[in-house]
Amino acid sequence: MYDENETRREELTQRYKSGANWFYWIAGLTLVTSFLSFSGTDWRFLISLGTTQVIDALAAELSDEGGGAPKIIAIVLDVILAGVFVVFGVLANKKLLWAYILGMTIFVLDGVVSLVVEDWIGAIAHVVVLVFMVPGFLAGRELVDLEERMARAESQATTSI
Repeated sequence: MYDENETRREELTQRYKSGANWFYWIAGLTLVTSFLSFSGTDWRFLISLGTTQVIDALAAELSDEGGGAPKIIAIVLDVILAGVFVVFGVLANKKLLWAYILGMTIFVLDGVVSLVVEDWIGAIAHVVVLVFMVPGFLAGRELVDLEERMARAESQATTSI
């Protein structure tokens, strides 16, 4: 039997997860960019946190004078910041919309860091990622609402039998 609500639910779930999974991409590519930075290359991924790039640049500058300690501190901070985005991904995929909003807000603030350091391409990359994340969030809002309506309908059907 064709169930329009179930079909819509599957469609919304796909769109939602597609948006929420950007948190994992941000975290992963941030760590790769940091690794590349410390290995001495000028390569970087556009979809990474501007904050960690600033931290890495400061660490590289300070390590010339202070040894390897600044780089170790930077790596720890990079892992923590990337880990925060992994947590946003996990929570967002559990349909906790507040985590999705908070994650996007922090990513916007990170985009501001890119603007402050005049990393125009990084700032544009932030906007592009957000263009993909926002429809996922909107699908999540609709999905949560649909699932609540489906649960109420099922509950009413069960109690009326």
